[in-house]
Amino acid sequence: MDVKGGSEVTEECRMRVKLEGKLLPGQTFVSRPGRLPCKAVIHAVGPMWRGGKHNEENHLYAAVSQSMLEASQRGYQTIAVPAISAGIFGFPVKRAVEIILTASRDFLTDASGTCLKDVYVVDNDPEVINSFETSLKSMTLPSEPGPDEEPHEHQARRVRTQKSAERTQNLSGEFTVVYLLLLPSVL
Repeated sequence: MDVKGGSEVTEECRMRVKLEGKLLPGQTFVSRPGRLPCKAVIHAVGPMWRGGKHNEENHLYAAVSQSMLEASQRGYQTIAVPAISAGIFGFPVKRAVEIILTASRDFLTDASGTCLKDVYVVDNDPEVINSFETSLKSMTLPSEPGPDEEPHEHQARRVRTQKSAERTQNLSGEFTVVYLLLLPSVL
């Protein structure tokens, strides 16, 4: 973060830790963006993988959900979510990807009135992005209401990969799209 965001982001994080202590897995902190081309940086703390016996999956789910809630509460329409915990924290990539996509889907379908319209799933490892794409294609997504169901806004939200150029509109006229982006490894 120091390289791309600049020392301003790093210093703000250090000050937050000094004043309030370290974040626990699943918690978030929002800083200014420094030199990054965004409105803010939502720092999400994912869990270290310890064999799956220390609530790691729930902590990862919470980190993603809390990040989306922070973005929505600030009125942001777009969020970029990296493969939290799947790198140096040792979380198994396939499982991390499934949890991140599930938490994203659940937030977008359950959060009535959310401002979020676009979710970018980002990473600098092509294999991680391929894992996201594979999981996304096999994911169960909300669909149109069945014959015995009332149409609800959240039932028409769709998740699409970048390869699917069309965006699907929900019943209220909003768009919700998940894009998969491969970032240069210099991040």
